[in-house]
Amino acid sequence: MRESAREYLEGEGRDPERYNIDGIVRDAWVDGNGSDEVWKAAVEKHHIRFMVGDWVRITVEVEDGFTEHHYGPIENFRKPDGNFYRRNVAKPYAAFLHPEYTRSHVVPLSELVAEVEDFEIVTECSQVHEGGPRHNYGVYQCIGGHGPYPPPATVMVIHKVSGRKKRFCDACNTPEKRAGLADEALMYQRNAKQTILKLRANAELITGPTGDPFSSYDKTEADVYREFADTFPWLVPAKAAEVYAAWKEQQGAHAAA
Repeated sequence: MRESAREYLEGEGRDPERYNIDGIVRDAWVDGNGSDEVWKAAVEKHHIRFMVGDWVRITVEVEDGFTEHHYGPIENFRKPDGNFYRRNVAKPYAAFLHPEYTRSHVVPLSELVAEVEDFEIVTECSQVHEGGPRHNYGVYQCIGGHGPYPPPATVMVIHKVSGRKKRFCDACNTPEKRAGLADEALMYQRNAKQTILKLRANAELITGPTGDPFSSYDKTEADVYREFADTFPWLVPAKAAEVYAAWKEQQGAHAAA
């Protein structure tokens, strides 16, 4: 019966290793009547959401009201008191992980997010290579680190929070490299901390006077804030973003008048 259950799962495009096979057999066929509804309920109940080695994202609150997203593989599972389990358990409470840019954390499984959920992965060739470089026949190459002769990209990974993109081949479309894209967004956030705090305190800073648009040496403070908002829109505080949008609309109306 176990082999039958594994075959059923594979036939549905599922990975049997991520399911409690004995639990499915018991609930669907031993105690249940084997109907489609009972099978689906058993499969959902006994799905193992997280396993050791899975890459996940945690949210960490830091000073000044900032939150950071950090990524890393689950190293082991922990009890509610933080201690190790002495044996394998079907439903562990928490996971231990040590992301690269923060200290180690023990986080309840209910607060974990699978790393891949933070990214949109585009595989349609026309979209992956849209606007590709002319010198390479319109084809983007993988930037996963292949030396002087990288293969063509086959996927475009988009970080949902920041909108930042990278193109990889199938072999380089890994959790670690996707997390690296998110880590770049994290570094931008850390480096822009003072700018963000100033805009939080006074959103009107972004609507100040403009300098000479044809001179890079005649920028006002407000010009710098607006450039920041155009370059890193996901980092702009909500009130400042709202004020800036209204300001741009007003400027457009004046230009059209």
